[in-house]
Amino acid sequence: MFGNSEKIVIGYDLSDEYVQISYCEPGEEMPVTLSLLEGSEQYNIPACLFKRLEVNQWFFGVLAKNYEKVEEGTMITGLLAKAVAGEEVPVQDEFFDPVALLALFIKRSLSMLSGKGKTDRIEGIMFTVPELTQSMIEMLQKMVLLLDMPQCQMAFQGREESIYYYIIHQPRELWNHDVLIYDLSHEYLESFYMQRNERTTPQVVFVDRKIQKEIVRNSQKQQDDIFLQLVKEQTQGAIISCAYLVGDGFATDWCSESLRELCRNRRAFQGNNLYSKGACYTMLEKVWEKTENAQLIFLGKDKLRANVGIKVRKKQKNIYLPLLNGGDNWYDSKKEYDFILISGNSICLVITPLDGRNVKNVEVVLDGLTEREERTTRLHVAISMKSENDISLVITDMGFGEIFPGTGQIFEQTIQL
Repeated sequence: MFGNSEKIVIGYDLSDEYVQISYCEPGEEMPVTLSLLEGSEQYNIPACLFKRLEVNQWFFGVLAKNYEKVEEGTMITGLLAKAVAGEEVPVQDEFFDPVALLALFIKRSLSMLSGKGKTDRIEGIMFTVPELTQSMIEMLQKMVLLLDMPQCQMAFQGREESIYYYIIHQPRELWNHDVLIYDLSHEYLESFYMQRNERTTPQVVFVDRKIQKEIVRNSQKQQDDIFLQLVKEQTQGAIISCAYLVGDGFATDWCSESLRELCRNRRAFQGNNLYSKGACYTMLEKVWEKTENAQLIFLGKDKLRANVGIKVRKKQKNIYLPLLNGGDNWYDSKKEYDFILISGNSICLVITPLDGRNVKNVEVVLDGLTEREERTTRLHVAISMKSENDISLVITDMGFGEIFPGTGQIFEQTIQL
């Protein structure tokens, strides 16, 4: 059972068309998805805002769509895309920061949880988005500040990672082997293929995402034929434990032949709240520091694919000191340390890919470093990731107290993984 906090944890699936909110109550193990109608599976909250004409009154979601039909005003859609683009949004006679509009929508949508307790009960929110690009990361970091919820831990991840966390919280027999996920939330079909590398320790898990060609505009027979061919291609020669069908596009019975093939010797499940539940599971583990499967590590494109450390000497022994941990989000990976340089003008970084192959020892030479006696130079080392492949190293000469004042020399270097 996860924790015994009196607060709730949220998984928030954020897209341009709709959002979904899954939450976990204190002491519960399984998230529940907020429904627009109690007892139904109407999970999609329209991602839009409506501002009444000449009145500072804003509505969101279904209410915004209802007011648009009967009131004069401005409807704002595509909130996520507008926030990432960063261009001000004209609304009547004013211009608004698109990230502030997105933050306003999120705050209003979270108010739907008032029946579960006030928003000050929210201990953590994991936002999951369709794709975690550099511009998306920068926008989300700004949005988190605008939400102004200091008591709440917030983070974000791509849908591939939400899939991973959802799957590993299901019974083990459902993911003993590979897992397939098909998403038909739009006019195109997306597939996600999750597999484990059992030869590594811990086992590395990948989720391969592919966007297929449009499928909805074809006849039902053509749709079924297209999907059937895809299923055959992805299952041929593979051992697949189960499959998941996500999105409203699977609500009708157009894919009878495809499902017959997909369910051959494997189980299949249908629903549309996998991403928000997966995000909720992620935040549950972060907040209560419980790892469901410690022998597994998810490695998506937004993850650091190697351990980065430094060779140091401690108590007369040469040791390896870890700086950045493989499997962490690369954009969150940063560390600062002070070291005493024994001699010379260089340090040695050790880069170890998570598959254990091609370990690199990188010597970082500090050209122009002031020469001093042995063990009388203190270096401040700040290490972070500039991108998923580039390490940023900033080293400052701090000297050695009053005896050898620091020069303030700064050495910057970018190192590729």
